[in-house]
Amino acid sequence: MIAPQSYTGYTILIAEDNVSNFDYIKNTFRTTGLTILHAANGKEAVDYCLAHPEIRLVLMDGMMPEMTGYEATIEIRKFRTELPIVLLTAYVSQTSIRDAVISGCTDYLAKPIGTDELLTVLKKWIVV
Repeated sequence: MIAPQSYTGYTILIAEDNVSNFDYIKNTFRTTGLTILHAANGKEAVDYCLAHPEIRLVLMDGMMPEMTGYEATIEIRKFRTELPIVLLTAYVSQTSIRDAVISGCTDYLAKPIGTDELLTVLKKWIVV
């Protein structure tokens, strides 16, 4: 198991409509010192990214109500081109990977996601 690193002072957004998935990710990061924001749909994710320039990473569920993660990423890219956005998807296929790249996602993780994968994504995309 990867030991959690300190990310005190860093903010991430978890865009996930499934409460148990959000709780799992939040619990995985509980000892990292991160400030965690939660968007329950794609529209909220876009709004959070507009209102919170301190967000350093977005973990974006692919399928959410109101606006999908793909659609939200396209909108976020209009004003936050450098922000790492990692798509979280249960539907791993060539099409979903292509759609992630086309929408502007920086990376993707296949669900179910393990603790080590989540900690690795932090280390990869947030430079402390």
